[in-house]
This record gives sequence, structure tokens and C-alpha cells, in this order.
Amino acid sequence: MKISEAKDCIKELYLNTRSVTALISERGVGKTSAYKQCTDELGIGYINLYAAALEGPDFMGLPDKDREHKVTVYLAPQFLPTRQAILMGMYPEKGILVLEEINRVPSDTVSVLYPLLLEKKINGHHIAEGWTIGVTMNPDTMNYLVNSLDDAMIDRFISIEVSADIEDYINFSLKNNPNDDVLAYLQACPDMLLVVKKAADSTALSKYPTPRGWTKVQELLNHCILEEKLMRELVAGIVGPQAAAAFYGFCRDKDIRIPATKKLLENYSEVRDDIQKLLAKKHIEILNYIIKKIIAGLIVCDEHVTNINEFLTDLPQELQVLFFKGLSMNRPEEVGIFLEKSKVFEGISDKIIDVLSEE
Repeated sequence: MKISEAKDCIKELYLNTRSVTALISERGVGKTSAYKQCTDELGIGYINLYAAALEGPDFMGLPDKDREHKVTVYLAPQFLPTRQAILMGMYPEKGILVLEEINRVPSDTVSVLYPLLLEKKINGHHIAEGWTIGVTMNPDTMNYLVNSLDDAMIDRFISIEVSADIEDYINFSLKNNPNDDVLAYLQACPDMLLVVKKAADSTALSKYPTPRGWTKVQELLNHCILEEKLMRELVAGIVGPQAAAAFYGFCRDKDIRIPATKKLLENYSEVRDDIQKLLAKKHIEILNYIIKKIIAGLIVCDEHVTNINEFLTDLPQELQVLFFKGLSMNRPEEVGIFLEKSKVFEGISDKIIDVLSEE
């Protein structure tokens, strides 16, 4: 399942059930980010705990004396969104509590978590009604130092296995300070988004590309100024030497420019030669990336509509259809406006209708 699909499931389950969701994937795919994005989109609270760093007593709470009743009571840990914590204004009324990498938690601590995951209470502390619980896990393979969870624990989860998806990653990156070279490379070589290392190759120093790693590379290239030799070594330290060499080889051999989205939307004539070169050399993967950039950056105004029309007129029909498909998926409320004012609609109307009817 893609991360975007997993997010839809998490939000639906939060709104309509009290189920505990478990996101399972290789490292760096975006499990934690998916939960955070869900809470942002739902407008609810978010608490993230690295469960393996805590012990059973941390969840049970600090013991105290109730001298009046001559019993021992337990003070709730500060990190739990209990009913009392909500009343005191420590947390919002609704949210998701995420326990990270739960299959790295020691077995004695896992047993303490059973009532928390099953009944949302632990040692007399009740999680607030508006809160639910999610967990993340890496797969139980030789690549990860994880503990096998027994069936009783696994039965408490709705397990969602997620995988890296290039469309999801590019759409995410376009909203978070993208780097054109990285995204153009990944669009051309999607298999390099995530490489799962073989257990035999796994050492403390071996590095392989992940979505998280490529995000770090984008940040590095966007914000740091170093000579290329040093930059290449840093990139290799993030995604591994093979991926770094392939990326820099792509950039070196790339004989075209990727026009800035702002220029394309405001004065297409300035960048038309660049688009024509991409078309002549049949760099369809880069044109596909440019279309995604346009969809993410456009504003419904006469200037942008006019320049998009000129851009679409230069494209082959399959890319024209791709633009409207992307628009319908990412900005559905604006499809009608662009269809109404499109100069290419008449020639591809049947294909567009077929595509939109599939959504």
C-alpha cells in the first residue's frame, strides 16, 4: 500500500473506530511522517514516543501513597494523554498517540503495554476518549534488530504494510522545498528511491537510498555550499556510494535545463526553448516531473491559465491527458476551470473523460 493510501485508512479508522493501526515498512519510507500528516490534516493532536527507550515502570507511573485510604496509587506519566491531562490543558481533546518501533521494545515492557493497546488504559490511567493509538514497525527480517511479537500482541493491531512510491514521494517533496536535480533523477530512475539491502551486505557502515535519505540530500543541495568533491562525499554518506555516483552521473550527462515553475506559469515564452529541447530528446520522465511541479504551484488566475494553455499546446496528447489526470487527483476543485478554458480539450476530450471516470 502507498503512504497516501495508508493515510486515508488511518484517518477513516480514527474517525469511525477505536482500532490501533500498525504501519509496517522498510526504514525511511515515511511511517512517522504519515501519522503526523494525518493529525495535521484532521486538526488533532499528535504525540510521538520511541517506545523502545522506555521501560514498563515508565508507562505504569510513579507510585505514591494515598494515606487517607491506606493504599498505593500511581501518578500518570506526563507523556500519556489521559483524561486528567486533557482537563488540565496539557493536550488537545483529540489526537493520535504513536508508539515508534514497537517490535524493538523489550518483551517485559511489551507485556505492560497489552492493556494500553487493547483497552486504552494502564495501571488505572485512562487514555482520553478522543485519543487513539498507532504503532510503527520495521519488518521482521535479518536487516533489523527487532523482536518477534506474539500473536496476542499482533491481534491488537490493524496491520498496514506500506511501500515506497515515487508519485507519493514527488508530491510530498514538491510541498517541502524540492530540489529539481534529485526529483528529476528519481523520476527517471524510480527504482533508486528505495533499495533494500541484502542481509549479507549489511554492515554498520553500509548505506542504501531511502525516501528519508533523498529528502536529506535535497536539503543538503538546497542549503549547503561546498565544492563538488565534498558534496559528493556527503551525498554518498546519506544514500550510499553507488546511488551517489548514479545521481551525479545523471546530473553530469543531463544536457537540458528544468525551467523554474514560476517562470513557466508567468511567462511561458521565456522557457519554451527548454521545453522544446526536452520534447526533442524525448525526456518524458522530466516533462512528467515538470507537470507535477506546475500542478503544485499553479494559481487559478488569467496569467497562469494562459501560460498553462500555451505549455499544453506544445505537449503530445498523452502528456496533456497526464496534466488533467494529475489535476483531478491533486486539485479536483479546479479541474473544471481549466477544462473550460483549455485550448486542447476538444482534441483529447474522450481520453480525459475516460481518465476522470476512472477516478
